[in-house]
Amino acid sequence: MAGLNWTFEQLADYYHQLPSPKPGLNPIIKRLLTTCPGSSVFGIGGHSVVLQISSDIAAKVSLEPGDERLHQEQKLFEVLNESNCPHIIQCYHRAVDVNFLELVANGTLYDRMSIAKPRPILLWMLQLSQAAGCLEKLGYSHGDINPQNILFDDEDNLRLIDFDHSLKVGDELDVGYEPYVRQHRGLAGGVFGVAGPVTEQFALGSIFWYITRGYELYSELEGPDKVDRLLDSIFPATDPQDPIDYIIRSCWNGHYLTMADLGDNIKNIVESNTQAWSVETLNHKQERRLLCEQYSNMAHLVNYQI
Repeated sequence: MAGLNWTFEQLADYYHQLPSPKPGLNPIIKRLLTTCPGSSVFGIGGHSVVLQISSDIAAKVSLEPGDERLHQEQKLFEVLNESNCPHIIQCYHRAVDVNFLELVANGTLYDRMSIAKPRPILLWMLQLSQAAGCLEKLGYSHGDINPQNILFDDEDNLRLIDFDHSLKVGDELDVGYEPYVRQHRGLAGGVFGVAGPVTEQFALGSIFWYITRGYELYSELEGPDKVDRLLDSIFPATDPQDPIDYIIRSCWNGHYLTMADLGDNIKNIVESNTQAWSVETLNHKQERRLLCEQYSNMAHLVNYQI
């Protein structure tokens, strides 16, 4: 997937023309684009911008200085630093308002589903459950698993991204959108419940439905009708004899006590040799970290501190 390939001027013009223009972009954005040769604006979000620094390195910069959401992501990357989970986006270096990440430029799950080529569904299911399991092992939930937060590398392996709204297991979950979260009739923590294996596996169940059917859960319904179905735990019919359908239904019903249990269930039916998947070598990762530190120093960024 080609990025926007915008200059800073094009980015500033875009935000200037919005109905609610930004008062001023984070000066770090322009500083990085100016000091890193060949860099450009790759993508934009509601509160951050992604810069392509090199062919395999991106910089995620908060649009406004001191944005707590990017700082939240940095705290999680600090915890993830030594986990080396191959299905979570790698962070090579952190500075104030900036995360230097691996650049995975093949689009989101939405993009991948629009491509007419075979889908390694069980492999994706296992990789996603392992990514969620890695977070859970560290005491965290992603909290916002949806197709926009799943990217693919050149070998069609996925990466879970965007930890701006990640939270500790047991915290109240107030972020997300249907059908990857659901509200409850009674009080159950935050708007969408209590973050943990129940909320994470519900999101994965809806992802698994999407990748097997090719359309999202209740995509044919208007918003209020969709919410009502989810509130009442009314789900489409699934085949109890089909192992993937069994997993989907189990996820919607909160059957698994942990994300590791879900991963083990999937692994039992996977025919692929998981050891053959592409995993970034530690030497390559260290090389990228050193390179990101150089970019950070070139732009005179302040290193991230806990």
